[in-house]
Amino acid sequence: MQRLVNEFIGTFFLVFTICVAAVYGKAGDYAPIAIGTVLVAVVYAGGHISKAHYNPAVSLAFLIRGCYISAKEMFSFMGVQFLGAVVAALLAASFFKGDMEVSAAEISIAPALVGEFLFTFLLVWVIMNVATAKAITGNQFYGIAIGFTVIAAIYSVGDISLAVLNPAVAAALTMVGKLSPGQIWIPIAGSISGAVAAVVIFNTAHPSEECSTSDDSTCRPIDEE
Repeated sequence: MQRLVNEFIGTFFLVFTICVAAVYGKAGDYAPIAIGTVLVAVVYAGGHISKAHYNPAVSLAFLIRGCYISAKEMFSFMGVQFLGAVVAALLAASFFKGDMEVSAAEISIAPALVGEFLFTFLLVWVIMNVATAKAITGNQFYGIAIGFTVIAAIYSVGDISLAVLNPAVAAALTMVGKLSPGQIWIPIAGSISGAVAAVVIFNTAHPSEECSTSDDSTCRPIDEE
């Protein structure tokens, strides 16, 4: 239960920040920094509890990686991630919907798919390296690496694909009108395929790499739980 509560809280604050800072424009040009910074915060806050996924594509990647999560728990994670995203979107809309008219982004399918694939690939590749590799057990840079990757993604492909990188975020953006219902499949397909490609390549390149462990961590590899 502790892991699920953490996934809900982290996803909620990530999505609420995205909606308020970017969709409703309250952070202006600083929206990417606001989003990346809150991600750094919630990753550090919950990394020792649930590995701080806050993203169904990342949860799937951890399952394929083979540690920290079972198939049953992955679906539970995904459920609370989508729930946190929905609650955040509803709350943000109730606060700020009257402040501005939100219109769906104009997205070209092929460039958007490529952008979502590439930067979700990078995000998951970074996570696998900084949060699961035994060689970096006990490191203190993992949150910054993950948050800065998202900042880079927003600045790089935000105008192309919105740099969603997360199916739960895609659902929230559809709810607040930033994505049309007909567009939601683009970030979902791009993020899932990018995440799967990243972890498959990581596992292939590191066939003997063990998951990082910590004696005081509640996030144990599956075979040690």
